[in-house]
Amino acid sequence: MRELNTDLVLITDIRSGCEKAFLLVYRQFHEKLYFYFLQKTRSEDVSEELVQLTFIKLWQYRQSLNPQLPISQQVFRIAKTTLIDVLRKKAANRLVPIETMATIDLVEEENSANAEHQVELVQASLSHLSPMQQKILSFRLEGLSNKEIAGQMAISKKTVENQVNRAIRSIKKKAKISFVVLLLLNLLNA
Repeated sequence: MRELNTDLVLITDIRSGCEKAFLLVYRQFHEKLYFYFLQKTRSEDVSEELVQLTFIKLWQYRQSLNPQLPISQQVFRIAKTTLIDVLRKKAANRLVPIETMATIDLVEEENSANAEHQVELVQASLSHLSPMQQKILSFRLEGLSNKEIAGQMAISKKTVENQVNRAIRSIKKKAKISFVVLLLLNLLNA
């Protein structure tokens, strides 16, 4: 019961803008959040960044804190959504330009001549795509979403999706590419 009363006071104080109460929660949960994120990301830098983002959100949305719920539950809910948000952003930014693939070590076991040959095959198969598919892929490589591409080209989002899928199938078929290159191409469709 005492813990619930302590949480109620802390939450009420934070909601009213009390920085001391916020710092108390920060000190109480900083290390726990860091290890939570470290377990999920395996990166010290990313974990520290996620901890900071969690506390920034806690402060920004302090008016939304529920006095009826334990502060630990609310802090970890914010942490979980922060992690999901960051993972979604990173997934959206996974696009790799085709030109860059020449400098990527595709597979350490493959020799560089084979890797260069595979990049040449992909680039050659790009030239066999329709002009529409080439334009759509170039927009995707610039980081535009299917919706943004549809707006730019005055076509439906579904048409963009279909053209990307057809282009990737065509590249896979013509280039007879390795699993790693195939994975990179599938990122275009993410």
